[in-house]
This record gives sequence, structure tokens and C-alpha cells, in this order.
Amino acid sequence: MKYALYYYDSCPFCQRVLRVLPNVNVPVEKRNVAQHAHFRNEQYAATHRTTVPCLLIEDGDQQQWMFESADIIRHLQTL
Repeated sequence: MKYALYYYDSCPFCQRVLRVLPNVNVPVEKRNVAQHAHFRNEQYAATHRTTVPCLLIEDGDQQQWMFESADIIRHLQTL
């Protein structure tokens, strides 16, 4: 499994998720949508949303997108 967090720095909900990343047991790639438009475009193409934070979970060819900060934190802490 691969994980990527779509976020931007000034988002308080993103900051909640970013604060827990050092304490989770899996690597999570950080993708700043404010600094890199291609990440924002990639998220929008897949979900038709630009809401952050958004966690992309990739398992082979399958993708799952998770949006709510509390859900993202809860999911990452169970891994």
C-alpha cells in the first residue's frame, strides 16, 4: 500500500493530520496542492473535489480517496 496526503500549509485541518504523521507506522508522501498545481489537478480529476486534507490510498491498481481529517487520522493510526 502507498499513501499520499494532499494538503496545503495554511489549512488548519491539514495541520491536524500533518502533526500525527511522524507517529504513524507507514510512510505518507506529502503533496502540497498550493505549491504544485499538478497535485490539485490530479486530485480533482480523480474525485471532482479540491477539498483538503485528502488521503490517497493506493493498493496496486485500486485507489481510495479519504477526505475528513478525523477519518484520515483514525485510519492512519490503525495501520
